[in-house]
Amino acid sequence: MRKSISLVSLALVLATVNPSVAAPPGDRLVGGEATPRGSVLTAGTHGAAYELRGGARVLLAEGTEYSFEPSIRLKIRKPGDPDTLARSIRIVHGQADVVVPAGAEAAAVLLRSPGKMSAVAKEGRSTFVVGDDRATAASREGEMLVGIGNDWKPLREGFARTLSPQDPAALPHPILGAPEPSVEHALLVQNGEAPASAALTWTALRDATAYDVSVSRVEAGKTTLVSHQQTSDTRTTVPSLTPGAYSVTVAAVDRSGLSGVPAASRTIRVVGVRTPEGAATIADGTIVMGRDQRVSLVAAEGLEVGYGGSQVFGAAPDSIGLAHGTSTLARLRLPGTAEETVLHLEPEGLRASVQVGPRAARWPLDTVSIEVDLYDAAGRPVPEDARISTSVTVNLEPAPVVWERSGRVLRTTVPASAARGPWVVRAEVNDERGNLIGRGFLEVDRTAAPARARVARR
Repeated sequence: MRKSISLVSLALVLATVNPSVAAPPGDRLVGGEATPRGSVLTAGTHGAAYELRGGARVLLAEGTEYSFEPSIRLKIRKPGDPDTLARSIRIVHGQADVVVPAGAEAAAVLLRSPGKMSAVAKEGRSTFVVGDDRATAASREGEMLVGIGNDWKPLREGFARTLSPQDPAALPHPILGAPEPSVEHALLVQNGEAPASAALTWTALRDATAYDVSVSRVEAGKTTLVSHQQTSDTRTTVPSLTPGAYSVTVAAVDRSGLSGVPAASRTIRVVGVRTPEGAATIADGTIVMGRDQRVSLVAAEGLEVGYGGSQVFGAAPDSIGLAHGTSTLARLRLPGTAEETVLHLEPEGLRASVQVGPRAARWPLDTVSIEVDLYDAAGRPVPEDARISTSVTVNLEPAPVVWERSGRVLRTTVPASAARGPWVVRAEVNDERGNLIGRGFLEVDRTAAPARARVARR
């Protein structure tokens, strides 16, 4: 039976209502799950979300124990306004977040604790937390009324009241502000089957006893909570991230268990890298692959890619291959950011590291040397009889050189050119199939001519 009463007599009615386990007709469970346990319901691992008749929404946190009670009509608005229907929920233990949309003046949510504290969420966003020896009502946005026994008072937006042995008067206090979170790497690569993880830190807040960290997956405009943790530290690791976009929020928690203002969310993107059959990923993350193979990118939509040292970026493709069959450096980034994630692709087989020196060489004063270090891109030993071919030019003209080989290292010297300088010395190394596997070059200047001796004249 519904009753129309004033707040003066509200406490008398609250003492006589009997709870029911299920939600009243017209209220819908729209998210999470609720499990009956005796005379109460318990919210599941993703909480329990309800849409109430009249337009209000209620989210019960994971593990919250609660029961629905008969609705009550209250005179809580201006004289002459119609009565307000309060959907009544008793919170035995846990947390309820309530949203009463603006304009839903004929609806409200009455929240009761097992003790003396009760609250009416009239409009906006409110929170009600019940612990072992305390209860807290918080007005985040809009209007809220809080009662301690028969004493009912409005609660200002941005404030909370906690009834506890330490504060029997439940004096109003500000809701904790937002910490400032920072993600170490906002763009991650998942190479293979092992999921990625992200390091997250935030500023410490005075009066905070813990911090709530929530991670949601963002897909097709829909946000789905995937993990929630609470820690007393100011850093954590967000694990088990598969390719996609994620939103991370952090909120401080005070000693009553009330979460403060959540920080602005931080975005984490995870791009998946799927290597072709036969390709290998070596210890430093380099992907060694066939010259005609391609690496697939998963969930790379909206990312940008640049190659080598170029500052030109374009839309990231679905796959990346070796540029002209040679080593390729692909740099992925989120648009408008400077942080980059690098993919290093190498062709399988022999590679050559070519060093030409010394730097700032001058002819004919200096001797120019070339050293070639052979290595296998997949980290395998280089065979002693590995067949290669070399080419050394000075200003594009072949240079007469004699190579000496010791294991996987080749060395030679380049005779000074008789042509007029300056000169460019180039060295290229090809494998037995004629594929370029390494190159290097050096600009050589001329030695300055000695100054003419001055002759004393009499």
